Amino acid sequence: MAERRSLSTAIKSVPNADPVAVRAFVTQEIKSAQASPEGAKSQTVVSASFQPVGLIPITVRLRPEIAGALKRASLERQLAAAEFFSQQEIVERALAAWLRENGGLNS
Repeated sequence: MAERRSLSTAIKSVPNADPVAVRAFVTQEIKSAQASPEGAKSQTVVSASFQPVGLIPITVRLRPEIAGALKRASLERQLAAAEFFSQQEIVERALAAWLRENGGLNS
């Protein structure tokens, strides 16, 4: 079985790796140099254009009647060979519609 290590321990074990560059990569930060009277300083700027790839796991808690209705709808749609039927797709589409209506999603 593989030994679990912290990210900081794993980063330190990479030979010839610049720890600042590795940390910037992991946290998706961009380093920019600025000239100042004391000399060049680096400033950390978080990239505004960073878009994660894939699905981002989140956890929510639902009342039992909503969770049951979601599962039932998913199974009924699967049996009817609907275009989308998974709980993931149903929740994602419902949430996207709600966010569009309430100004939280721009597409």
